[in-house]
Order: sequence, then structure tokens, then C-alpha cells
Amino acid sequence: MKLEQALDFVKKGDLTRGQKALQTYLENNPNDPIGNYHLGMCYSHLGELDFAEKQLLKTIALDDSFISARVGLGVLYAKKKDKPKAEIQFTKALEIDENNLNAKKNLASLYTGTGNYKKALDLYLSIPQENRKDIVSLYAISFCHLKSEQLPNAREVFRELEKLPVPESMKKEISELKELIEEKNIESEGIWTLLKKPETDL
Repeated sequence: MKLEQALDFVKKGDLTRGQKALQTYLENNPNDPIGNYHLGMCYSHLGELDFAEKQLLKTIALDDSFISARVGLGVLYAKKKDKPKAEIQFTKALEIDENNLNAKKNLASLYTGTGNYKKALDLYLSIPQENRKDIVSLYAISFCHLKSEQLPNAREVFRELEKLPVPESMKKEISELKELIEEKNIESEGIWTLLKKPETDL
């Protein structure tokens, strides 16, 4: 079994067969960091987090500078609600490559979830603008601005967000964020905000 053959299953979305094929490949190539990484990610996507953790830790032991493995491990720890360990892995990834987008976005997301909005914003805004125009990033940036008492910035970013198609999985969060911004508008400007602006305009 060659690595490319095993990864073909993964590319086709057949993670169960990909996992078995990668296990077969690693029987003859146990110290290949790339094979170990992909097996770890297979386990992670299949929800077998303990196996995934073991495999990704082995990957890093074989190659300390394997950024994708560190980001994958950070995401895994975040899934396991172990935020300190997740932060360590994302931070280490950024020590290796300070511009790594996946590490920055994941660490920013982690900071958002723990209420460290300034650190989250600093990270998001250090990402090139073209790489933070997706709906998830815009939502997070608007939310962090709002929580940091930067209402005009929150409104501005939310307007950009509203131009994008909203996935079903995010409709509730985006609706709630819109309500929060509207509430802050009223708090900051009083009832006059409702009279001088169209209802659709934040």
C-alpha cells in the first residue's frame, strides 16, 4: 500500500477505508510523519479523539515543525474542551510560521470563546483582508468588536457579512448578533436610532 493510494480514499470522503488503508501503509512505514498525520486527522474526523491525539502527538514527535499536525491537535483539544492545550498548539504553530492562517483563525476563535476579545481581534485583523472575508470570520470580527465596545466597527463588519449567503448552521447566531447590535444602537443613541435609520440598516 502506497501513501497516495491510501489518501485517494480520504480525498473521496471515504474516511473509514482511508483510515484502514493508512494503518496498512504505516505497518511498513511507522515513522512517516505525513502518514501518521493523515491517520490522526482521519481519526479526528471520525470522532475517535483519543486515537487521533495519540497519532498527532506521534507526528509531532517525528517532526516538531509539522504545523498542520499542531493545528490539527489544537482543534482536537478544542473539541475535547481542553482550551489551555489547544492554545499551546496554536501558539507553537505560530512560533514556527507567524503568518499561518489556520493557526491564527483557530487561536482567534479560541480567544473569542474564552472572552479574550482584544487578543482575538488583534489576531483576526492581522490576517490579510482577502482571507477574512468569509462569513465565519466576519461574524467573529463583528462579535469581538461589539464585545469590545466598538459599535461602529461591529456595524460596519456586520454589513459586509449581510452581503453573503448565510449557511443554515449559522442563521441563529447571525440573527442573535444582529439583535445584539440593534440593542447596543438603542443604548448608545436612544430611541432616535430607530427613527432616523431604516429598519434594515444597522
